[in-house]
Amino acid sequence: MKVTMLYYDEDNPLLLQQQVLSGLKQSAKGRVIIPNEEKQGKIIIAILDGEVKVLNSLGDRAFAAFDLEKHISFDDEA
Repeated sequence: MKVTMLYYDEDNPLLLQQQVLSGLKQSAKGRVIIPNEEKQGKIIIAILDGEVKVLNSLGDRAFAAFDLEKHISFDDEA
């Protein structure tokens, strides 16, 4: 079975990412079994059937318009 996994990386939880996984098995109840090594370091949001391309996601426009450097103070800039 081929699925698309939507997730946030634990080290960068502001950026939605996706990964296509194939050759997966299903449990007796029909749930897709994601290997543990694919889950590590990820906050899984959704598992979608087949190969899916995310066109837009929550915050895309906000991040594009937000100038991060204006809102961060660096310790050595006192």
